[in-house]
Amino acid sequence: MKRDGRSLAHNILEEMRMLALERMNDGEHPDAVSASFGMHRSWAYKLRAKARGRGRGVRALRSTQATGRPRKYANWYSVNSVSR
Repeated sequence: MKRDGRSLAHNILEEMRMLALERMNDGEHPDAVSASFGMHRSWAYKLRAKARGRGRGVRALRSTQATGRPRKYANWYSVNSVSR
């Protein structure tokens, strides 16, 4: 069964991307790299293209914080947890 990355932590995925790019820069074929990580071969080609494009280089492969609306539960809990 192939992994698609959703079950792995963000820091692990980032490390996998960095290692894969390093191995491809050393001359290993992207198909072999992605197979060794248990990912689809297009994964390796996509991350190589992302690292090559638009001037960001390896920084483009770093994990980022998710965008979107802040969680409402955290605000509710901090307001209602005051002891009476």
